[in-house]
Amino acid sequence: GPQAPVEGSQAAQRLYGGIEQDGNSLGQPDATVTISIFNDLQCTDCAEYQLEVVPELVEELVRDGAVRLELRHRPVGQTPTTLAAVAAAAAGEQGVEWQYAHLVLLNIDEATTADDEFVERVAGSVPGPEFEVERWQQDRSDPETEARVEADDELGAELGLAAPAVVVD
Repeated sequence: GPQAPVEGSQAAQRLYGGIEQDGNSLGQPDATVTISIFNDLQCTDCAEYQLEVVPELVEELVRDGAVRLELRHRPVGQTPTTLAAVAAAAAGEQGVEWQYAHLVLLNIDEATTADDEFVERVAGSVPGPEFEVERWQQDRSDPETEARVEADDELGAELGLAAPAVVVD
């Protein structure tokens, strides 16, 4: 039968709905301040951090156009990518990376041991009729998607960052 959705679809849409997204970017492209959030979507401490900090940034700074957020993937483990990070980056191809990541983090108990079934359940729970799961699956298997996630990790390493971390520009 159909897979059970993950929790939090409405909460994710309330937080991020109506805000311009392009890939990993949330907010106005011409905002004077950019905040890059380096995080691991499969890390419990990282989830707590993002779920506490990001909603306030979105409501107070991003919605009014003053700040643009970038989600950067910086795994705490040994691999340069995680299954959830690549899945979120693939969702970014359709302008919903922030909703996807939020759903993963709201369900962190399952995300820490994420498998294909979990990331597909998250994809099936992404709010909005315009999200195409089949296209997401193609983007998820595209080597360029994984390369973008690896580039985030490389940038975080170059900057000497551990997740979670924030860079303000």
